[in-house]
Amino acid sequence: MTTPRSSNWRDALRDRAFRLGLVLLPAGERVLRFYPRYDTEPYALDEALAILRRAVDDIVGGRVVPSATAAGPEIRVGALECPLEAVEVLDITPASFETLKDQIMAVEIDRYGAVSHYPPDVLRAGRRPLLQFPAEMLEATVGNAGAIGVALRDCVSQRIVAYALGSALESHDEEGVGTDPRQGENNTYYLQALATLPSVQNHVEIENRLLEIVRARAREAGFEFLSALIEERIHQTGPAWFREAAILQTFDNYLRSGIRFVYVQVDLAAAGEPEPSASAG
Repeated sequence: MTTPRSSNWRDALRDRAFRLGLVLLPAGERVLRFYPRYDTEPYALDEALAILRRAVDDIVGGRVVPSATAAGPEIRVGALECPLEAVEVLDITPASFETLKDQIMAVEIDRYGAVSHYPPDVLRAGRRPLLQFPAEMLEATVGNAGAIGVALRDCVSQRIVAYALGSALESHDEEGVGTDPRQGENNTYYLQALATLPSVQNHVEIENRLLEIVRARAREAGFEFLSALIEERIHQTGPAWFREAAILQTFDNYLRSGIRFVYVQVDLAAAGEPEPSASAG
């Protein structure tokens, strides 16, 4: 028997999942239907289930109240405009990572997990694109010495739209790290990951905000240099101090992704003073 309550919950769950990034189809008055493509990758199914789990937890936990007039999502979230004044800064720490992990991975997968962008033979076991960091690797970085991680959450949609994470250079082994001139000096922060949702229209502004926060916190932590293996585009559109970073190596078509990466290094002492709000959490 269909009751108003069951129908309200169905629409509330559909709406909440949609706002977290998962599209579900209604069927009848109280049923939600999954309709993935037959060739959907396993990592995408895992992410969909993680979003659904969080949506259910939000409703059961009372963070979202089913409405008697709810009819599911009325607006498809395509491109997001995230004004900086409406963005909240979250610290990524060992204590907070488990809570933030699903949304951080949603950003990572959306940005670097599109399998169609890669030739089939560059995928590792499990068919995960090489550019996409697995959650286990990010969690390990959070626990490293000198770890600094921040996420930006849109206060309107309550979605994490971007994140940055790294730790002391000596804890990493990515391309370029072994020949970094500061290797072994224990004075360099390595920015391992920086990703923004592709749907964010003002992604350059968001990326620059992340870079400013990371720079400020790295200096506060006593690091003298910042190194990163990063998309050339981000190097070219970053803040002035980042655009002026020395390029130590260039990787054309990095991991056959079709994207050029550069290994850069910044002298934090010579990079000027961070903006006063950059270190605010």
